[in-house]
Amino acid sequence: MRITTIDLNFLGLKGEIATYLVPHSGGVVLVDPGPESTIPTLIAGMNLLGVTEKDVTHVLLTHIHFDHAGAAGWFAQKGAQIFVHPIGAPHLLNPERLVASASRLYGTKMDRLWGEMKPVRPENLTEVKDGLEIFAGDLRIIALHTPGHAEHHISYIYNDVIFSGDVGGLRFGHHTYVRLPFVPPETNLEKWRASLGKMKEAGCGYIAPTHFGIFNDAREHIDVAERYLSDMETWLEKNMPGIQDVDTLGLRFHEFQREHCKAAGLDNGAQAMYERGGPASFAASGLFRYWKKVRNRT
Repeated sequence: MRITTIDLNFLGLKGEIATYLVPHSGGVVLVDPGPESTIPTLIAGMNLLGVTEKDVTHVLLTHIHFDHAGAAGWFAQKGAQIFVHPIGAPHLLNPERLVASASRLYGTKMDRLWGEMKPVRPENLTEVKDGLEIFAGDLRIIALHTPGHAEHHISYIYNDVIFSGDVGGLRFGHHTYVRLPFVPPETNLEKWRASLGKMKEAGCGYIAPTHFGIFNDAREHIDVAERYLSDMETWLEKNMPGIQDVDTLGLRFHEFQREHCKAAGLDNGAQAMYERGGPASFAASGLFRYWKKVRNRT
């Protein structure tokens, strides 16, 4: 495999957010360049490989959340072509609404966390639909539409590797445990389950979630993700009817996640890493909205 994992050291933490670099005959491809705030770290990692920002020809976005796509506009200004699902494209062309929404959530932490999201020029933007073949030099990459975490989520297949963004779940260190990051506003459990099945059918041997690293057990990884989804949905169906507000759901879901990790043998340090990657508060917001707007359609 000609793939390098570059750790963006987000907020000084190792193993949280990855950018994947794939060289080709005419430059390099980046998968999920991360937030704008980590561009210096990304460039330093690229420089160690003898690569500069001018060598980046293609930037493949799994989706437009800041931890995955915040740096896309910066690379577009350097000449890279940005690839994203059609639903995400308008937010890259004009990120003002996306930034305003995130600013309401993160407040004064916005710049420190994510930096500035620069707009992408139309000529630097390519819309990606399911099954699209992307050619970069001698590389051939296939796009899979994999909604569930976000309606516009795309996974990418290169040789025997699937870059799974967030829909493939979070996995850290040497652990075999996988947690799914449920977030508002587009969490959809039925679509998520279908996407995991679609990824499994692709038959790749390796899986590369943005959080974090390349693992050589793609099928087993997806099996674990499917079990987590089933366990969580069983818990949700039992508990949600008696919950009237998102704060209560957040407290109870935090306990569910803690017990689920504990049953899988994760120590306190590992549990803390998974909680940073997939906070119960974010999950509660996504699941509460899903339950009201999708499951019960209220």
